[in-house]
Amino acid sequence: MAQQPIKAKLNYKPKSSIEVFYSGGAVSLSKDGLLACACQDDIKIVDTLSGAVVKTLLGDSEGVSALAFSPSGKHLFSGSRSLQQKWWDVEQGTCLRSWKGHRAPVLHMAVDGSGGLLATASADKSAKVWDIEGGFCTHSFSGHSGVVLQVLFQAKQLTLVTSGDDADVRVWDLVSKSCVAVLKGHYSAVTSLSLAPDGWSLISGGRDKVVHLWDLRKNNKLVTIPVYEAVEGAVVIPSDKGFPGTATEVQSQAPGKRPVFFATAGESGRVKIWSSATAQCVYEHQGLGTTAGGNYTAVAMLPGRAGLMAATADCNLLFLQPKADGSALDLTKQLIGNNDEVTDIRFLGPPAAPTHIAVSSNSEAIRVFSLADMSCSASLAGHTDTVLALDAAPFADGARAGAGGLQTVLASGGKDNQVRVWECGTGRCLGVGEGHVAAVSAVAFTRRSTKHLVSAGADKLLKVWDMASALEALATSPAAGSEASVAKLKATAATSAHDKDINAIAVAPNDSLICTASQDRTAKIWRLPDLVLVTTLRGHKRGVWAAQFSPVDQAVATASGDKTLRLWALADGTCLKTFEGHTASVLRLSFLSAGTQLLSSGADGLVKLWNVRSTECLNTFDGHEDKVWAMTVGGVQEGLVATGGGDARVQIWEDCTLQDKAEAAEEEEVTLLKQQRLSNALQDKDYTAAAQLAFELRQPGRLLAVVNMACQGGPTKAHHILTHLVGQLSEEELKLCLEYLRDWNTNSRHCAVAQAMLQAILVKHRPQVLLKIPGMQDLLEALLSYTQRHFVRMDRLVRSTFLLDYTLASMNVLMPDVGTDSLELPAFEQLEAPGTDVDGSSGTDVDTDAFMQPAVAAHTVDVQTVDVQTVDVQTDGDAQLQAGIGEQAVDDSLDQQEAVGEVQEETQGAQEAQQQLLPQKTKSVKVSGSKRRKSEPQPVQKDAAALKAGSQTAVKVKRKKLT
Repeated sequence: MAQQPIKAKLNYKPKSSIEVFYSGGAVSLSKDGLLACACQDDIKIVDTLSGAVVKTLLGDSEGVSALAFSPSGKHLFSGSRSLQQKWWDVEQGTCLRSWKGHRAPVLHMAVDGSGGLLATASADKSAKVWDIEGGFCTHSFSGHSGVVLQVLFQAKQLTLVTSGDDADVRVWDLVSKSCVAVLKGHYSAVTSLSLAPDGWSLISGGRDKVVHLWDLRKNNKLVTIPVYEAVEGAVVIPSDKGFPGTATEVQSQAPGKRPVFFATAGESGRVKIWSSATAQCVYEHQGLGTTAGGNYTAVAMLPGRAGLMAATADCNLLFLQPKADGSALDLTKQLIGNNDEVTDIRFLGPPAAPTHIAVSSNSEAIRVFSLADMSCSASLAGHTDTVLALDAAPFADGARAGAGGLQTVLASGGKDNQVRVWECGTGRCLGVGEGHVAAVSAVAFTRRSTKHLVSAGADKLLKVWDMASALEALATSPAAGSEASVAKLKATAATSAHDKDINAIAVAPNDSLICTASQDRTAKIWRLPDLVLVTTLRGHKRGVWAAQFSPVDQAVATASGDKTLRLWALADGTCLKTFEGHTASVLRLSFLSAGTQLLSSGADGLVKLWNVRSTECLNTFDGHEDKVWAMTVGGVQEGLVATGGGDARVQIWEDCTLQDKAEAAEEEEVTLLKQQRLSNALQDKDYTAAAQLAFELRQPGRLLAVVNMACQGGPTKAHHILTHLVGQLSEEELKLCLEYLRDWNTNSRHCAVAQAMLQAILVKHRPQVLLKIPGMQDLLEALLSYTQRHFVRMDRLVRSTFLLDYTLASMNVLMPDVGTDSLELPAFEQLEAPGTDVDGSSGTDVDTDAFMQPAVAAHTVDVQTVDVQTVDVQTDGDAQLQAGIGEQAVDDSLDQQEAVGEVQEETQGAQEAQQQLLPQKTKSVKVSGSKRRKSEPQPVQKDAAALKAGSQTAVKVKRKKLT
């Protein structure tokens, strides 16, 4: 078979996970197979088929104390220790209503068959009934002398049954709102109530180790069944669903006297089925015998009454269904609600395609999970204390397959100072190695064969175990696998390896060397199987947590608490490379891609991918909220990675490098096609399509350019393009568009485009839709602040135009009256003549519309006959001008009249000086674009009164306001 080429890894994506979804306490099943579990202060909705958490309902920082599904399964009711009661929409994951109705936490809830009433039992010694739609309390019952533990609707007589820790069972009439019966018979807290299918028979179970059967017609006790254990859960089971022991009992009874069958669960950790006819146990499920908690806390019927679900004290949920022949209950699924802190994990099954994963945690049991649905398929029990280390060795040569064809042998070490070898297919222990005097923290099989097992621990000892006896036990029948017949492993070599605890062991691919990592900041290389020291690797500044041999090179990699990884040469023990990047201790590492890459996990909750040649960190994966204590790789070319940490989460990662490359190539091709279409649209001046393509390409710069081009065609065309663009946007796209507008609006050059697009959005989308966009408040605040600045700036510009109008209207009082005499200026002082307009024309006999024409008609004016008069500026904005200048214009005119005298005096002196310099010859003066010959210069009038009397004719110039 041709070997596949080595492909470097670039990215891993989460495939599946095992997370905490049940922390004990309330649990409820819906008819659709959904499971609501209390997880600290949150509620986790779990799919019982896949075992995956489909939704999380956030709590109020207090623990959840009660849960109940509606009959339809679409709504969920919860109560917490904060006294809050909530009504949830399961599909949307939203809270429809929240209220407080008790003075103490609600401990149990029940919904009637119609789904319109909710009953709550509280620690305030009361029970209440609520109208769900109306949101008000319809009944309040107080009569128990202690905490009310259970509530149950009885539809036959519209009654409510309650029980509490005062050992009483009370029946309340919902019509008369009174207590109609008190059922006495228990001597301790009544923890469970259940109705028979006929609706008249009621069973009650308590911690007094008895179960009573009551007749609700007469409110009397029919029979008492001693169960010999404190009952935490009891439920009536149907007699026609094939539960073990029910068919035989029904056939043995006389016609018309059908017994009531019920299942109990309690402190013994076993599910038992009882018959009311004989008051005896007709079936007992042995249980797992591997749960640390041991006892059961609740039992309930599965949807369709097809089986039972039992909750254990260590947060496990067991699903039991009757076998086809009705002989026993079969454990079909086990969901682990809380694994606690994960210490180690290993893939099980064929190396190229693992089917299971073994997980050790803060428990004496090793759990085996199926990778298909992440349910617990087996539990390996035998250790008496926490399991710390695991290692798996596949057996492909004639090993017997157990459940699911699993042929893997697993080794484990724990705090009970033992080393155990397991057959994962059958779950039996093949051998036990005893000899360590402290916790065993590391175990490893030899790679090429399974003749030896190496172990080390806190006792600083390194041991090599002979696996011959365990292999012999593997060939025996599983029925002979009792604890008394477990083989004893023999140690063939042992040595004191380090000065401090040994954290990890690695075996070379050729089984010739092993490497030990210790808290004494060193790693040592030993020869197998005689444990002769070869070399010591020194250089780490903290304890060494992990070690791994390169699969192709003569090198070994180590991970340390000094936040680094190091690569060492086996020949002389020198450090070849150092990898830095973790922000906390590096706890695990593994080689990938034939030794060209490294994968590491650390106490910072991160998993990092490294290039060995360049020591560069290629990628970082964040999937945990606490230390990542465990990591393992498997699959074809290390295509699968599993990590576990202190957050009780097991995350399965899948290599997606090729998939990412294919998606990137496809995306690049689509992008190129869109860019070409965008260029074609711009060439054709199809700005509507161009704007849509620019937005799809997520190119705000080109979108801005397209909108600017569209605006050049007029506001109507631009509005049409923008409304067409924003009309079909989703909420996410609207948010992105508003983010573009926010950025454009900060620049005065682009604010007009931003305001135009904002107007289009407000026209096409209702405010209710816009307010639902996440982060809309921040976007509006950013848009509003800069929009106000732009309006202030434009208002200031408009006011400036009024000032220009006022200035032109006021220029007549600043210009002197020169009378009838002409004034000729030198060539170097050809300034604007007084009384001329801004374009240089004198304004005499000028038509009103002449200023707006491309060419102005020339008018010849005799200088001797031109008198400077008051310029009356009449524009379309006169009314606004007068209102704008207000009182300030009056004050300015008074000041200007005072300045007239001074200006005239200065002008008279200047004219006399200039007259002396003027040559006595004919001059030509340019007046309003025309020239006129003069014969003689005229003397300048020196009498101011005469000058003022000569200016009687007013030249009115009408000027259109420039916009």
